[in-house]
Amino acid sequence: MRLPPRRIPFELLLAVLAAPTGVEAQEALGVDAYVAIVLRAHPAARQGTALEAAAAAERRAGRLLPDPAFEYTQDKARPAGVGPSVTERAFAVSQTIPWPGTWSANKDAGDRAAEALRTEATSARWEIEIEARTTFARLLHARAAVEMARAAEADALALRDLTAKRASLGESRESDRIKAEVEFLRQKRLRMAAEREVLAAEAIVRTLAVEPLPRPLAVVGELPRSAAPTDPAVLEERLRASPRLLQAQAEASRDAALASAARRSRIPDVDVTWFHEDELDKEANGFSFGIRVPLWNARRGEIARTEAAAVRTGAGAERARLDAQAALERARADLDTASAHAEMLDEQILPQAKRSLDLARFSYEEGETSLLDLLDAQRTFRETQGETAAARLALVLSIAEVQRLVGPDWNPWR
Repeated sequence: MRLPPRRIPFELLLAVLAAPTGVEAQEALGVDAYVAIVLRAHPAARQGTALEAAAAAERRAGRLLPDPAFEYTQDKARPAGVGPSVTERAFAVSQTIPWPGTWSANKDAGDRAAEALRTEATSARWEIEIEARTTFARLLHARAAVEMARAAEADALALRDLTAKRASLGESRESDRIKAEVEFLRQKRLRMAAEREVLAAEAIVRTLAVEPLPRPLAVVGELPRSAAPTDPAVLEERLRASPRLLQAQAEASRDAALASAARRSRIPDVDVTWFHEDELDKEANGFSFGIRVPLWNARRGEIARTEAAAVRTGAGAERARLDAQAALERARADLDTASAHAEMLDEQILPQAKRSLDLARFSYEEGETSLLDLLDAQRTFRETQGETAAARLALVLSIAEVQRLVGPDWNPWR
């Protein structure tokens, strides 16, 4: 006996149908959230932490005293002639006391070395954040290219069907049908290539994130259409805080401090020793002082090396400043050019190409123009679409070049 089918309440059915699927329930990933993931999980974050720890170690090392030395001796001795042997013992504790000038110079060198390491950590964080933003932008560009390729394929399919129908009715030539078929296959090939580009871009995004991302990956955001004109004075001011410049300056200051420490080390440190001796015929306690006499060496080789290094890194810091200023000027000019290019394509050229395509399609459907005119208008529009998307990506990359010099928190729209 067959059981009667159970009736599902209409309200429950609506609730089930309205319930989001796993893909729909997934929160779309934005660029800021992605950057946070990369900064948290990428090895560059641990590298920055290690550099900060190394900076703290350098600062401590410049303030440490030399370790003391402990000496202990023991031997057997007997009086002259005949008699039992006696154990003799002696021990001493020595401490080197640095010259105050040398001590101060070594502390300064440690501080400058720590500063160089801290700026290197900041530079590493800047670089990985900018890399994350540009990688996410390339994924957005690849996905936009797929959408354009799919739309182009759909248009080519509709045109092929329309041309085939006209050819079957004798209203169009067979050569037009073949041309439409070829155009459809061409757009299909471009769509497949664009989908492969998306897979490659998404793989890079996942690799950089380190942490596993949802599958399928939903992303949100769009590439910028233009940027506000840059202010050279603001960028020049921000350039002074660039870790590249600060690191070069800190390294120059470190080498100058090391040269100063080497020159001051010509004044010898003092070795202070307290000793106790328990010998056969006496017991003694006392202090001794010792210094190295700078007679033959006087640390001339070390002084010459550190002074040469200070001159080299000082010149390198000045060169880094000039190179950074030149690079900033080039990056600023490239950004303004990329912004103007993207804005012109998006607001002027692309709308005109779309209007031309609409007119060509209407004229072809009305039989007032040829298939070649329509195909030419379609290709012009699709090429303009591609140029516009590429210009938006180029704008993102131009912004990234400026941010590498002035910081990833710089925003041209503020």
